Amino acid sequence: MKIIGIDGGATKVSGAQVIRIDDQTFELIKPIKEIQYKDHKSYDSNFAPFTLEEQLANKELTSTEQNQSQLYIECITEIIEQIIEEDPIPIAIAMPGIKTANKRGIKAMVNGPRIPNLCDELEKRLSLKYKIQSIESDADMCAWGEEFGKTGAFRNIENAYYIGGGTGTADGLKLQGKLISFDDAAKWIAKVWELVIEKDTSFESFSSMSGINQLRTSRSDKEIGLMLGNLLFERISTVFSGWNNQFMTDRNIENMHPYHGTLLDRIVIGQRVSDFLQSDQGAIIFSEVIETLFINCMNSETEIKNHFINNEGFDKDRIVLSNLRSAPIIGLAAKSCLVPC
Repeated sequence: MKIIGIDGGATKVSGAQVIRIDDQTFELIKPIKEIQYKDHKSYDSNFAPFTLEEQLANKELTSTEQNQSQLYIECITEIIEQIIEEDPIPIAIAMPGIKTANKRGIKAMVNGPRIPNLCDELEKRLSLKYKIQSIESDADMCAWGEEFGKTGAFRNIENAYYIGGGTGTADGLKLQGKLISFDDAAKWIAKVWELVIEKDTSFESFSSMSGINQLRTSRSDKEIGLMLGNLLFERISTVFSGWNNQFMTDRNIENMHPYHGTLLDRIVIGQRVSDFLQSDQGAIIFSEVIETLFINCMNSETEIKNHFINNEGFDKDRIVLSNLRSAPIIGLAAKSCLVPC
């Protein structure tokens, strides 16, 4: 079975055809096609979205926001037209942001325009035979891709956390052998963008590529690595023993959850941040991440210490820099095939 997966980010849209190899494995048929929104003739570089609070309060779309949303729709349409063949193929889409009640539009987006009628517009423009069922979370689809991609870092792993950094940050979880959406786990764990270090500064600044690029003009690589390492340790600690107010958030997070006592077997860093940490430029940051994880684990519960520390320091087999940039596209195809609508 073939599926077209469309990954719409804050700065670009990419897509490809994906084929199912067996019950648990999916892979791309052809290389990914990509369009940068800024390359569109109507792109407005001065566009700034309303605050998240204003968007969620249904503040009326301005003409500028409507124009920017149409640009996104046109770019997604163009990508699909480049990929689709004569035979009708189901299409699955992932986008950042908070979805509308029917999950066919974008109700709010931190880094882009609201697109409340996205699926309706695409179906109308493309005369699709198969209806687009819903818009998936781009973060969740990264985890699905790492689980079902041929070289995915979640494969054959019982407990894992995924953090993918691009314009924003994607969080993913696999616990006790099952993929878990952060939306479903919201009572006991926060998404990265919700975690606040200081006023107006969230941990997303230290885990997204756009944030890291900006921080490197004013902060040292060691400081960035320290903060990213502290974030990853919070994930280890929260899964094992529950939220303990390690950082600030704007909402209450419960300590109790069904996975207490679970130790992460693997931390997966993906997307552009993974590429960066594997480069010479990112080497100091990644080294500091490992050192920070070592110090935190050494000073933690015995179970955490024994699980993550070996004779050489922090067990580097517990952290993987993923090269599966197609993870969200593969994840879309996998979920579309494996989860009935």
